[in-house]
Amino acid sequence: MAPMKSQILSKKLVKPSAPTPRHLHKLKLSIMDQLIPPTYLNMIFYYSPGEKSRERCVELEKSLSDTLTEFYPLAGRLAVEDLLVDCTDEGVEFSEAQVCGRIADFVHGGSMAEQLDQFLPWECGADPATAPLAAVQINLFDCGGIVVGVRVSHKVADAFSIITFVNAWATANKTSIKKVFSPSFSLGSMFPTSNLLPKNPPPSGKNGVKIVTKRFFFGRVAIQSLVVAAGGSVSQGAVLAALLWKALIGAARSEHGRLRPSLLVYPINLRDNISISIPGNSFGNFSMLFMERCMPEKGKMKLNDLAGSIGNAVRETDPKRTSNADDLCVMVSESFGEARREKMHNERVDVHLCASWCGLPLYEADFGWGKPVWVSSSNKYEVIHLIENRCGDGVDAWVSLYENDMAEFERDQDILAFSS
Repeated sequence: MAPMKSQILSKKLVKPSAPTPRHLHKLKLSIMDQLIPPTYLNMIFYYSPGEKSRERCVELEKSLSDTLTEFYPLAGRLAVEDLLVDCTDEGVEFSEAQVCGRIADFVHGGSMAEQLDQFLPWECGADPATAPLAAVQINLFDCGGIVVGVRVSHKVADAFSIITFVNAWATANKTSIKKVFSPSFSLGSMFPTSNLLPKNPPPSGKNGVKIVTKRFFFGRVAIQSLVVAAGGSVSQGAVLAALLWKALIGAARSEHGRLRPSLLVYPINLRDNISISIPGNSFGNFSMLFMERCMPEKGKMKLNDLAGSIGNAVRETDPKRTSNADDLCVMVSESFGEARREKMHNERVDVHLCASWCGLPLYEADFGWGKPVWVSSSNKYEVIHLIENRCGDGVDAWVSLYENDMAEFERDQDILAFSS
């Protein structure tokens, strides 16, 4: 498929339609927010062609402004040293772009992952104190199709919170802001930050080494076959993560000439997995990291071994056994601390991050012209995002790796056999 050309038509800051009350101007971050490096999460929503796409941009800008009255921290700026958000309504970046081509050619024609970034607003890397915490880009295709690219600071929101915001924006655009449920911003007071932890952990990565993102689709039949191959007693999520982990272990072996210890890091949304009562509409980061090690001397490198160990890690580190906020904070900080120590200070261990967005209502964002036909992601750091397709009969694995590692990953026999 030939590359599609995109041109930015306009760019502006959109502020809340009503000013944020003064007593809400300082929002404390939670300990989960504190533990997150200053990265951004990206979600891209694709919509079938319709009429009057330019008029839709005007509607989207207005409904975004209305939505920000409820999600007011996103229009603020991050005060890293104070571990809070200044909610002073500076605004969310709103861009419009014209894309030469048809959206169907992109979605069904191979979906070249290297083109995904053109659907997203500004590049990351700006000063956290002045950079918008959120930015959106409305991409208008010649055929009338629309792609909505959303980029939100991971310091203030996890995937659950971002899709909550996008779905609220869609509801406000389709009906009215009166139909939007107000989010709760109480996590910072329930799970306060700690002076014993770094205020802004640096993102890990190799300077100057190119990250490439590619999509691998696993259909229902392929996933069922993998479950059978793993012994039949593991979940679909565990077996898919195990397959990808196995391929990553193989890629690392090719790079280093030998098998090395490997750590799989798997974030889990805590909202439905704890016994502590929190508001169901809590906005912010609220997850912990589950980890499982693969040691070459133990010889357990087969699919069923890896899938079983992932399932065991989740069962053994059960956050529901934690009955108070202090213990949960300790458990969460220890999980992030171990992963960070291995990634930053132990060059003999390969650390891989696999985040599942399966189960999130990604396909409910109906702005008034139907639900998205597809949802994707794009990243500038090493990570795998798992996203269900619209029909629920398959999973896209969006794999972001260093260029040399990707070349080895793609040659893995199981990746070739089970993905398309």
